[in-house]
Amino acid sequence: MKVLLVLLLSSFFFQKPSIETDKNRWKPYYTDVAPNNVADNWVLPFESDNRKSIGSIKIISIFGDHRDSFFKGHIHTAIDINPSKPKGKLINVFAMANGVVCSIHLGENQKTVVVKHQLKNGQTLFTSYKHLKEVYVNLGQQVNINTKLARLFTKEESKKYGGDYHHLHLEIRKKFDDYGCASWLTMNKEQLNLRFYNPQIFIKEHLK
Repeated sequence: MKVLLVLLLSSFFFQKPSIETDKNRWKPYYTDVAPNNVADNWVLPFESDNRKSIGSIKIISIFGDHRDSFFKGHIHTAIDINPSKPKGKLINVFAMANGVVCSIHLGENQKTVVVKHQLKNGQTLFTSYKHLKEVYVNLGQQVNINTKLARLFTKEESKKYGGDYHHLHLEIRKKFDDYGCASWLTMNKEQLNLRFYNPQIFIKEHLK
């Protein structure tokens, strides 16, 4: 009887969180601010000779894969990328279009910057940049394609956390109502399609 009680209590107190139960924990990191300028020119987030060339990045991990990190079975909401020809040891991350910084979460190897964009047709979307070593922007800051948002981990810095964090986890989001937690709590295709675009498809359609 005691064993059963312990198991029930453990199940109650250590239930896996969901997007709905966890999102308010992340709301303080978000500010509701509008971009000053329309996002009418899209480029890739790394320095290169041509920031519109898909060949200037290499994709390490694709969108929609099932993952075992964080919570087993969650779906990868991004593509993981690096520049194919890095300009130096320290890789900087730039905004992909005009927008405004609406969220910054400074959690060690999960440091994240989120930029809110408005398209010509009035549609709002968000780009999210995760696994940042250093962040150079502030909440509410207006940005453009030349704004340096952050830099990535080096391979050596990544080792401190026992994982592979020296890449950019790049999300293209339809909405940000979860305040970021859907990045690791998306568990099915319905949740994935509700909040996220496939970045590979988005890039092909907008880098023209």
